[in-house]
Amino acid sequence: MENTTGRHERKFLRTGLFSLVTLAVLVAAFFLLQHQLSASQKPENRLSPPARPPVTVEVKTVEVAPSVREISTVGTLNANESVIIRSEVGGRIIAIGFDEGEAAEAGTVLFRLDQSVLQAQSAKAEAELNLHRSDYRRAESLLKNQAISERERDQAYSQLKSDEANVRLIRAQSDKTVIRAPFSGTLGLRKVSVGDVINAGQDLVNLEDVSMLKAEFKIPEIHSDMIAKGQKVKLRTDAFPDKVFEAEVYAVNPRIDEQGRSLTVRAILDNTDQQLRPGQFVQAAVEVSRQENALFIPEQSVIPQPNRQFVWKVEKGHVAMVEVKLGKRQNGLVEVRTGLQTGDSVVTGGIQKIAEGMPVTAVEADPLMFGKG
Repeated sequence: MENTTGRHERKFLRTGLFSLVTLAVLVAAFFLLQHQLSASQKPENRLSPPARPPVTVEVKTVEVAPSVREISTVGTLNANESVIIRSEVGGRIIAIGFDEGEAAEAGTVLFRLDQSVLQAQSAKAEAELNLHRSDYRRAESLLKNQAISERERDQAYSQLKSDEANVRLIRAQSDKTVIRAPFSGTLGLRKVSVGDVINAGQDLVNLEDVSMLKAEFKIPEIHSDMIAKGQKVKLRTDAFPDKVFEAEVYAVNPRIDEQGRSLTVRAILDNTDQQLRPGQFVQAAVEVSRQENALFIPEQSVIPQPNRQFVWKVEKGHVAMVEVKLGKRQNGLVEVRTGLQTGDSVVTGGIQKIAEGMPVTAVEADPLMFGKG
């Protein structure tokens, strides 16, 4: 009985000792695991994430160019000088001295009218003049001998002067039967033919000096203080859509039109090659101010936000969002007044793939993508 009890006690002791050893091992393993976990969470033992590869973006360097403020309007081209040739006297046309559409120098004879009646009147006037000149000389001689009174001598003198004036009048009328070009220019289409009997003031042909042209246009009165002589004007016409013609303001009407509340302006341009013609419709842009060294960036680089504008600026291989103040737009570019400097580069392509501080690989954008100044 005692032996049985002793065996049970020894078995119990062995079981308890084994349990204590097992518990001690588990506690030691727990604390060891906690220590390893704490050590792994320290910054110096933490594994760094793999570096993000740079994103390729297209960039454009800030462009330095003149910033021109312009007022746009429309107008009409007029000849430098333009006239409808008319006769000052009536008569029958006996000769035409030009071909339609050809150039004519100042003084060129354009039309001749029949002078036969005037020639007869001139001969009669000359005869009467000679007669009364002799009468006056005789009166002077008789007056010296006191054969006539001074009144009779004065009447002879008056008749002489009247005849002289009549001769000059007929000569002047005769001269007007020869119609000449008043200035050099290009003749238009004549409205009469040889043999036509014309009246004084009747239209015969138009003459246009197109070596220089005058562009006439109107400016709203709100801009009237910006217009002055000498300002440059760019002209475009549908006949030459890809060409810009340069003109210069030479006259400004001092009075504003009460009907349209606008100011009439004229600019002159060289037309030696005669590409343009009077009467053509033109689009005019008047240069009212110019800043020579303004900064421009492509319009597509701008990120609009409510009441603010931003761009992605590339610096030392990374991008940063920069707020900018913008000015005028011209030819696909926009002026930057603040926020950027000469030499800065802005992202124009790949904007949707980048974020603040992200590394990038900058590739110069194709210049054909942007407007030309």
